[in-house]
Amino acid sequence: MHNVANPELLRYRNRMSDYGNIIRGVRERNPQSQMMFYDLFIRSVYRSAYSIVGNENEAEEIAQDTMLKAFDRIDLLNDDAGDMERIMRRIALNAAIDATRRRKNFIFSCEDIPDAEDTGIADDEYDFSIEEIKEAVAILSDTYRGILYLRLFENMSFAEIADMLKINCSTARVQYTRGIAKLRDFLIKKRSYV
Repeated sequence: MHNVANPELLRYRNRMSDYGNIIRGVRERNPQSQMMFYDLFIRSVYRSAYSIVGNENEAEEIAQDTMLKAFDRIDLLNDDAGDMERIMRRIALNAAIDATRRRKNFIFSCEDIPDAEDTGIADDEYDFSIEEIKEAVAILSDTYRGILYLRLFENMSFAEIADMLKINCSTARVQYTRGIAKLRDFLIKKRSYV
C-alpha cells in the first residue's frame, strides 16, 4: 500500500524546514519572509482569537493585529517554530480577552451566574467528540467560553487562567465548574433532540 501525502501538508513541512530562513528574513523585514511567516501562523492565531471572541470579524482583526505586533517587535520572534506558535497564540488570546472586556464591560462575578441544573445523568452515559465540545463551547457566554477554552484546549492551570483574566483562582475554578455543567447540559439536551 502506497502512502499518498497531502500536498498542503508537504508544503507546510517544507516551510517548517525553512523556518530558520523565514525567521531571519522577518527580522530583516523581508516582505516575502513576512508573508511566509504570516501563512505559517495565521490559522492558529485566528482560531485562538475566535475561540474567545466568537465573532469572525473581530477574530480576524485580532489575528491581523497579532501578526503586525510580531513584525513590529522583532524581539518577540523565536527561532523555534513551536515556541513561536505558542507565543503568537498567547498574544492573540490576551488581545481577545481584552477585546471581550472592552466590548461588554466583561465582569467575572460568581454571584451573577446561576447554577447549572442537575441533569441526573451519569457522566459516562454520553461520549462527545472534540468537535461537538468545541461547537458547544462557542455557544456559551463569554465568561464560560473563555475559561473553558483556556482550560480544555490551551491546558492552562487555574492559576494561569486567574492571572490572565485578573480574577481569583477560586473564581476561575467555580466558573469552570459551572461552565462544564452548562456545557454538559447543553450537549445532553442537544443529543436527546437528535
